Amino acid sequence: MHVNQLNLDSWGSYNKAFEESLKAISAGHMVIYPTDTVYGIGANATDANAVRKVNEAKGRENKPISLLVSDFTMMSKYCKTADVPFNLLQELFPGPVTGIFFKNYDLPSEITAKDTIAIRIPHHHFVLCLVRKLGFPITSTSANLSGGKSPKVIEEVPDSLKTLAKVVIDGGRCCYGMESTIIDFTKKKPEIVRKGADFDRINSTISSSTH
Repeated sequence: MHVNQLNLDSWGSYNKAFEESLKAISAGHMVIYPTDTVYGIGANATDANAVRKVNEAKGRENKPISLLVSDFTMMSKYCKTADVPFNLLQELFPGPVTGIFFKNYDLPSEITAKDTIAIRIPHHHFVLCLVRKLGFPITSTSANLSGGKSPKVIEEVPDSLKTLAKVVIDGGRCCYGMESTIIDFTKKKPEIVRKGADFDRINSTISSSTH
């Protein structure tokens, strides 16, 4: 089994991982990458064929997939954030949060067939720089098989996914080691719909902002 697995342990290996990931995603392939929460599978989120590969690799039905963006400028291109206080967004992003917003872009139905979209800005230098360089969002879905455990270290990523990915990035143990907390910002008041990483702080931040 040949897997193009790279690490971020030195400037040389970091740069190679960055360039190989850039080429792979630009060409429509999948990359397994680390974040602050768990390892994810990344592909061009604006390319229906690339997103379809992610679903097929995971053995999942065509359920909505989150976007990973690099910053608020990219976020505002794909979703509507005007009704959310900007200071609240700044306190939550980047971080272990996935936000549900009304979409502001005609994305492939493989990403979402609804009028809403889920978006992440993780607190992880490598992937943020990668997406900023790409200039478009990538998929943000756990590097596991459908229903399986979300991997916090590269060794927990199933071999079947590693062989299907063009590049596998070993960034060590993920900081939180659990899925992000999901917040629905389409409600009148932001509502937590999944308790995940750093829940207590996030819940406190939202509670204080709505009083």
